[in-house]
Amino acid sequence: MGWLCITYALSTLANPFTQGDSSMKREAKMLDGTPSKRSFWAIINDYELQTSVCELIDNALDLYLKGKQLTPVAIRIDLDIDRQVIRIEDTAGGVPEVDLDLLIRPGGTTNDRDQEVIGIFGVGSKRAVIALSEDVTISSRHGVGTTFRIDIDNDWLVDESWHIPAYKADPIPEKTTIIELRKLRKPVTEQDLQFLRTHLSQTYARYLMSRRFHISVNRSALDAIVFDNWAYPPKYGPRIMEFDLPTDGGKVRGEIVAGLVKEKEPGGDDYGVYFYCNERLIAKEIKDKSVGYISGRAGIPHSDASLARVIVQLQGAAKDMPWNSTKSAISFAHPTFKAFQDTLIQVLHYYSSLSRGFRGRWEEDVFAHKTGKLQRIKIKDIQRIKKSYLPPKPRVLKHRIDHLRENNQQIMKEKPWTVGLVEAIAAVDLIRRQKFQTKNRIALLLLDSSFEIALKEFIVHTEGLSLGGKTLEQIFNQRDAVIKVVRQKVNIDRATLIKIEHYYRLRNKLVHERATVEVTDEDIDNYEETVQNILTLLFNLDF
Repeated sequence: MGWLCITYALSTLANPFTQGDSSMKREAKMLDGTPSKRSFWAIINDYELQTSVCELIDNALDLYLKGKQLTPVAIRIDLDIDRQVIRIEDTAGGVPEVDLDLLIRPGGTTNDRDQEVIGIFGVGSKRAVIALSEDVTISSRHGVGTTFRIDIDNDWLVDESWHIPAYKADPIPEKTTIIELRKLRKPVTEQDLQFLRTHLSQTYARYLMSRRFHISVNRSALDAIVFDNWAYPPKYGPRIMEFDLPTDGGKVRGEIVAGLVKEKEPGGDDYGVYFYCNERLIAKEIKDKSVGYISGRAGIPHSDASLARVIVQLQGAAKDMPWNSTKSAISFAHPTFKAFQDTLIQVLHYYSSLSRGFRGRWEEDVFAHKTGKLQRIKIKDIQRIKKSYLPPKPRVLKHRIDHLRENNQQIMKEKPWTVGLVEAIAAVDLIRRQKFQTKNRIALLLLDSSFEIALKEFIVHTEGLSLGGKTLEQIFNQRDAVIKVVRQKVNIDRATLIKIEHYYRLRNKLVHERATVEVTDEDIDNYEETVQNILTLLFNLDF
């Protein structure tokens, strides 16, 4: 019996596929995990000019930051619109001969995920050049060494082999890399050029403010464009909340800078949350529910909260940054973002409420206070922000109708027919704060009716208007005819007329057609601003 047990045990050790043990395995074949070049073709439409150029700048920036940084780095971008050629040159140090293959190998990078750099995926610059151009030349000279050149074209892309020759070439300036892009996949226009200037000035502002990093576009040096243009209303000035987030093997250093801005373009979209990771702007003007734009928190995005701005700054290992692979958006599911999300929402809620509370008194209570000092607060636990960090909001906050009545008291006394117009605008704001599913439809109908009533009141109370032999009722059968009469006395620009016609058609679809049209928050923002401008033009009302 003993021998049988020993024999069974030995046979089990010899045969790894004993019955009931599903964890055992044996090699069937070797698979080839080399990526297909079709992955390049798939992303061509996902990359725009500014995204691609930023990927190349990020590469140069990382190369420079990992070096000795003995001299300033310059990045020169030239866009020849006539010839449709792009040339990008940097003095970040050049690519060593042993690393040349990284220029074309997906996933190839010398960056360490634990370094405070920007690029860690090893795919950005490869995708960028392919997305922009069918004919690419990359020349690089590491230090004072040999200049090497790589040519990438469509012939190489359609060939599934990843091998590509690197040529020794005539010397280019020391520590320099030059990328030339010809046969662009999408034409570059003057408008693209101007947009690129602005985008780069914003994205790399933190680096441009130092004297060791320079970017020029078509030989014109870029200046930093920043967003911390704070107002300093007494007791309610901007605050910097500093915090540390522990990570595997280190920490992320963070700041939440929040306040009210000191100037505002009417109808401008320049508010919300801005994110910087390792000194680079990743996303701006974010108004997503993940940062707090939802009922019960900061509310839906609206012009009355548009003075509120929050800037998040994160510094740490690249692997801990909550960015996407193109550094163009924030991943709201990332653990780093989740760690401070609740505090971010609370801060945004606070300053959005302040913006709404000061509505109607922005000039005197906010914009007038242009100088002051940022209050710096060190937070030990970012997930548990103390109430003392944010002072109590003003207790006495007037409703908007009170501000409108106060601002237009004399006009409404002299022209009592304007009272209903003023109150209608206040009613639109009131309706939008309700939890009605159809509140935007109601607001649209009220705005359009108020606009039509305003035209009627203007015609009735203005002398010297010609109705062309028609009655008022006949005129109002066609809105174009009504506006034509009004324009005898006031000049309404074409852009405004186009907006009015658009929302009139939208209103008619809502009322007269069988299908239900969607009316968005942006529609109401836009039309409310347009109607307010018309009321100011017709009756000198102040909104």
